[in-house]
Amino acid sequence: MTPEFAPSTDAPALSEASRLSAVFFDPRRAFSDIAARPRWVVPLLLSLLVSLAFVYTFSRRVGWEHYLERTLETNPRTENLSLEQRRQIVEQQLPLVSAFGYAGAALGAVFSALVVSAVLLFVANVVFGAQLLFRQMFALTCYGFLPNALAGLLGILMMFLKAPEDFDLENPTAFNIGAYLDPQATPKWLVAVASSLDLFSIWVILLLALGMATASRKLSYGKALAAVLAVWVLWVALKAARYALF
Repeated sequence: MTPEFAPSTDAPALSEASRLSAVFFDPRRAFSDIAARPRWVVPLLLSLLVSLAFVYTFSRRVGWEHYLERTLETNPRTENLSLEQRRQIVEQQLPLVSAFGYAGAALGAVFSALVVSAVLLFVANVVFGAQLLFRQMFALTCYGFLPNALAGLLGILMMFLKAPEDFDLENPTAFNIGAYLDPQATPKWLVAVASSLDLFSIWVILLLALGMATASRKLSYGKALAAVLAVWVLWVALKAARYALF
């Protein structure tokens, strides 16, 4: 069966610069062009570069040593350790944390886009019969993730506006509810849930739903939004469960 597409390839193609701009200012037009011509290299590369720039700036401006010390201070399992014991842990973990920081930045953008695309494609096609193609869903996801790149740039800016000791890697821009909870008095799982209620996450959810609805005639915006929200709720639940159990 040939998939049914809502966008028409007869419409004039957008340049890459026009696409990137339209994702923020005219997303329906952008996603119509993306679904018809599913290119993904540029948005994925932008997300990757911003992630690497964020980690590099954090390493230079704030430092992983400060991050580890703050983590040990707020962790109930280590907050009672002596200063010397904490110092030993920091010295042991510092090379690994720094390496994993860059590896996570390099692989995280690609891996998350692949996983989210695959899960959303399964839900859209199996549950709602959207008949989307993976290359479409992957391109829509890469462009839909662009608000996260904007959040990364704002995070870099905040590193220079704040004193290094006041910068929180878990909440770099403070656009979520979790940033205003006391991490020592609030259960970690609740902080994880509250931190997921983020302005940029909501923006991404709305863009992904619009992209899916624009790409398929069989998928209304309401159904697309339900699909994206279901995946997001599952992710938040798994994250909260991890903190609750470990």
